[in-house]
Amino acid sequence: MVPQERDSAAIAIVLCDFGNIEISNRTFYTRHTRIKILKDAGLQYASVEIPYQTKNRHDVFYELKARTLVMENGKIIDYKVLPGQIEDIKINDQWSKKKFTFPNASPGAIVEFRYTIASLDFEKLDTWYFQREIPTLWSELRFQVPTPFIYLVSFENNRQLAQDEATVYGQKLQWLYSTRALKRRIELATSNYLLFATHENSYKVWAMNNMKKKIVMKNLPGLSASFGGQPVAFHYPQVRFDLFESSGNLPRAFRPLVITTHEDYETRGAWELMYDRFAVTGFVQFRMKTWSQFNANLIVNERFGQYLIKNAGGERLNDSITRGSTSSQELLNAIFNYVRNYYNWNGQFSLYASQDFFRFIKARTGSSAEINLMLVNLLRQNGIKSDPLLIRTADMGMPEKMYPVKGQFNHVIALAEIDGVTYLLDATSGSSDLNKLNKLDIGTQGWIVRENNPGWIDIFSAEGKDENEEVPVFRL
Repeated sequence: MVPQERDSAAIAIVLCDFGNIEISNRTFYTRHTRIKILKDAGLQYASVEIPYQTKNRHDVFYELKARTLVMENGKIIDYKVLPGQIEDIKINDQWSKKKFTFPNASPGAIVEFRYTIASLDFEKLDTWYFQREIPTLWSELRFQVPTPFIYLVSFENNRQLAQDEATVYGQKLQWLYSTRALKRRIELATSNYLLFATHENSYKVWAMNNMKKKIVMKNLPGLSASFGGQPVAFHYPQVRFDLFESSGNLPRAFRPLVITTHEDYETRGAWELMYDRFAVTGFVQFRMKTWSQFNANLIVNERFGQYLIKNAGGERLNDSITRGSTSSQELLNAIFNYVRNYYNWNGQFSLYASQDFFRFIKARTGSSAEINLMLVNLLRQNGIKSDPLLIRTADMGMPEKMYPVKGQFNHVIALAEIDGVTYLLDATSGSSDLNKLNKLDIGTQGWIVRENNPGWIDIFSAEGKDENEEVPVFRL
């Protein structure tokens, strides 16, 4: 980690960064940021990009205002960013971004922007990061949780839990799962809804219901580089929000929750969601899944588990792929190279397949999920023990292991076993070498999806490894 030496050495400085999260019929994210540009190199902060989800009108901008404040002839001049100067750029079928550049920005100028996004986020809210790569004088987050919801709100100040602490936290979570609502509410109220905290309070978790909270951090140095292959934001003080529970007949204003926490929300269209019988009645029975529940749901999901059991072409196809193979190792190589060469990766990492199985077969182009789930399918058809391995690519930081967090996995690779030796395979790696993974597969942890003995596996250490270095096979 490399903090800026002093504010005077920084190219720009965050004067204030205010965030507010309010949950009602949608989750309203409001942000107000003011940055002073100190040097020419700081002009990079005169351009801003704000990503948002467009699929099913997931996110809607309510306002976006920006301006440059410049001292001219002893007066502060206000140069506004006009609506026509804000670009709306499509990234892919799910994401777009607002992009704009502050006019008349120069060293000494202050750039300021404010926006509100009304989102259908309920189960997993946006993480708030207090620190940045440049110094921050004031960072403040306010949030409020209304009655129908219980959220796990986690504050982490560059602190991972030791094993004994993780054990205690796991016991607290189990208590939350198994205790009746009234007793739970009474006991949590006595501790101001604090569920767990380390002795120095650098890691805290609240189980919040019907309450407001404000967290402020001041005079944070810039942090511009990391170590161990993790993204730098992994080391920033942050607040995370995960929905633990919401149940009963919700008021009409809260009914979007019924849709977005649905098992198949990410793979269903807006028309299907609109006529979901639970969305019509307004009844919801949501509780954060355990890992076993999460695993079981994936196995039966149409865009995941069903990809593992449907037949891509029968014995004739299998014979054409594996012709001449005399050993399990040769079978593995033949199937891997068939999938790698026959199907085209569209460049997208994904947990779920984005299209129907037979449409993918016909199109021959798909995401990492479709291609590597097909790889597992064909390996199983040919008698090789194989399972999907969910990962969070290394550029996104380590996954949460205490409980299943929505959206934390963004990639699927294949795990195969021959004679007690386990191989990790990624047909999107671009290499015909079985022992070479995509560089983003390395230095993280993955969840093996299978009916018996699912669980976590380490995918090598990223420290000191070249992106083209071979990743050896190993035993579980």
